[in-house]
Amino acid sequence: MNQIVINIDEFQSRAAIIEDKKVIEILIEREEEGRINGSIYKGKVANVLPGMESAFLNIGLEKNAFLYVNDLREFEEKYLDGICNSERPIEDILNVGDEVVVQVLNEPRGSKGARVTTHYTLPGKYLVLMPNNDHLAISKKIKDEAERSRLEEIFKDIKPENMGIIIRTAAFGKSIFHFEREIEYLVKKWEDIEKKTKNAKIGEVLYKDNGVITTVLRDIFSNDIDELIVDNEEAYWEIIDYINAFSEKTLKTKIKLFKGEDERNIFEVFEIDKEIQNALKEEVRLECGGSLVIQKTEALISIDVNTGKNTGSYNLEKTVLNTNLEAAREIPRQLRLRNYGGIIIIDFIDMRLDEDKEQVLKTLEENLAKDRIKNNIVHFTDLGLIEMTRKRTGKPLYSYFQETCPICNGTGKIKSKDAVIHEMMSEIRICAKDEDISKIKVVLSKKLKIAFKELYFEFVEDFVKNRKKELILEENKENNYEYEIVLIK
Repeated sequence: MNQIVINIDEFQSRAAIIEDKKVIEILIEREEEGRINGSIYKGKVANVLPGMESAFLNIGLEKNAFLYVNDLREFEEKYLDGICNSERPIEDILNVGDEVVVQVLNEPRGSKGARVTTHYTLPGKYLVLMPNNDHLAISKKIKDEAERSRLEEIFKDIKPENMGIIIRTAAFGKSIFHFEREIEYLVKKWEDIEKKTKNAKIGEVLYKDNGVITTVLRDIFSNDIDELIVDNEEAYWEIIDYINAFSEKTLKTKIKLFKGEDERNIFEVFEIDKEIQNALKEEVRLECGGSLVIQKTEALISIDVNTGKNTGSYNLEKTVLNTNLEAAREIPRQLRLRNYGGIIIIDFIDMRLDEDKEQVLKTLEENLAKDRIKNNIVHFTDLGLIEMTRKRTGKPLYSYFQETCPICNGTGKIKSKDAVIHEMMSEIRICAKDEDISKIKVVLSKKLKIAFKELYFEFVEDFVKNRKKELILEENKENNYEYEIVLIK
């Protein structure tokens, strides 16, 4: 059974997509944050970098946004000087202080600001409107040639003049009635954006892409979903209204209002919170006894496949193949669940037979094909690794629940006990040379005090006494390796 579970409260909106009792995707929008992917801003050029063929724009966020020259071409043609297919460098197109309307492609991450473009897109359920383009494209997932021809003929007649259309997968089999209604709605939305642009201030949001509920209804909810369950009555009626306006009326029978009999929210009842906690861990246990270790770095995502407790019952090759096949089914789910994007390197357990490699690769491709986010696989490298990419959209799941550790600063490791003691002794030696003090008090945890007294205390005490100072150790209630040195005159 395929389900969509939506939880709404005064602080956040959350949606979970469940396939065959497994959570495969989580969408979150918090009131104080909000998603900015797809949002359109009025920006101002803060800096032009000819060597990088790009510019930085102030769009009202903490960090300036990044605009690459190729993401500026359509804007140049339509709004600046009308030059079509220009090859001019960015410094000849933009100057510091110029105002540019941009749409967010990628949200800020780490030390990087948002990636923005002037290739605007306004998505609907069946099509995407491209106001700056005059191109007609059909989703590659629609493979039936007769259907592609049918859709192409329909849109040749109804495509807005001087605007482009991308026909989405959901358009398969739909009538002209659905498309005309949505085109009218999206064109009107674009006209409203252009009206706002004239009087908008720098950093003002001209268009905000839809929240979690509308994203689910527009991009995910279809006849493939058996039921949509929501725990908020106001949101329930919003969903009904949306279906009445844009989708088949038969979908209404799949929408259910959840009313829990206890204090638990819907995410607890469906054990989605438990899945979220598991998705924040690096290690993923496989049913066969093997495991995945998923680690994120600034440059890429690395996934290591291990046999773990899977010792097999036949032979080594069969055990390795079975573990790799299960990993190939689980990895796409984990990428969707964690919303990881960018470059991904998968280290499957080494396989000797080429047919085993092909079987694992085929399984991986089949399961990645279910992902609504664009991805691309590069075949096995000479080192036996699989390289792939997945488009970045929105924030990774962990960003809603985790932050950088202030002790280790994101390394996952802290100073060892011995390193801290040697650092402490070095400070004590420096302090002992100060002629204006008579006592050196070290405030530290019990476990650090015990380790210090076992090996070094007598030596350090003698060093301090020789300089006519007194060394005092005082315990605090902490249970870490931190310390504080207090100097007493």
